[in-house]
Amino acid sequence: MTTMTESQTSQTENKKSILIVDDEPGIINAVRRELSSVVFAHQALDIEGYTNPLEALERAANKPFDLVISDYRMPEMDGLSFLKAFAQLQPNCARLVLSGQTDFNSLAKMINETHIYRFIPKPWTEYFLKSSILQALRLREAVLENRRLADIIRTHGLASSADFATQGKDRILIVDDDINVLNALSRDLSYHSNFDDLFSIIRSDLTSHQPTRLDTDRISVQTCSSPSQALKMADEVTFSCIISDFRMPEMDGIALLQAFAEKQPDCERILISGEASTVNLVNALDLAHIFSYIGKPWVDFEVKSSLAQALEHRRITIENRVLAEMLRAKDIDLLT
Repeated sequence: MTTMTESQTSQTENKKSILIVDDEPGIINAVRRELSSVVFAHQALDIEGYTNPLEALERAANKPFDLVISDYRMPEMDGLSFLKAFAQLQPNCARLVLSGQTDFNSLAKMINETHIYRFIPKPWTEYFLKSSILQALRLREAVLENRRLADIIRTHGLASSADFATQGKDRILIVDDDINVLNALSRDLSYHSNFDDLFSIIRSDLTSHQPTRLDTDRISVQTCSSPSQALKMADEVTFSCIISDFRMPEMDGIALLQAFAEKQPDCERILISGEASTVNLVNALDLAHIFSYIGKPWVDFEVKSSLAQALEHRRITIENRVLAEMLRAKDIDLLT
């Protein structure tokens, strides 16, 4: 009789169910191929695809999903209507939109009414899609754990009115040996655009806390041109997120982010690289435990969106740790 190993059992117990909805079978197959790559080797996935959104809704009425990826334009039902109906069935499922639609008002309406995690433009870049899916699953887990711990605290009549949000400015460190890249990234993160309002809407829907806005009032961007300088700065300043290039003379970005995490484990880590490869992405995930991977040349909304979600993930993770410590101090079982 064949028995599962401990790791196989763990994968089965933690299997994530993903629903893909697009009227083009080729798009469904393309996303399925992305999800079958080695990047997701440590995460067991159960993937279902539908070209008819009505059939997808019928399925969602009977099976829970962790993440749904929907096209924006479909003949039977557009993505807005589909996701609104889907959210009624499964409000805790992470929602992503594939879209060739670039109209700001349409995107704003979709985000306001369906509370999507992120929109992914068509045609997408391979690593932006993979990174977005990984981030969505990770952030969903943190949010659900946050709600679970808060429910336990309420059940036991404990007060949890403390504000766990990041105090003051979030310090962002950008590391790249190219001064032009440093200036461009710093500029992209420092100016306000209409898309910042979209990201703010997304983040404010996650929890009741005031979201961290990507503007000069709440973010302080610092730059340095060498890994050694970055590690020295880590001994002097607490950062909320570090964004590092992959290819640098002293050490590569993965090694830097590993070393930086040892000094500041609560600092979120983002890798940016012009040498996009599966090997790099897998190593960055496995060794440096990055939150996001961004390819060069980047699009500003990719960087801003990744940073916004990284900062929210950091805040929720810290809050979860504080809530867990409160429960342990009262000898309350965290698994109840």
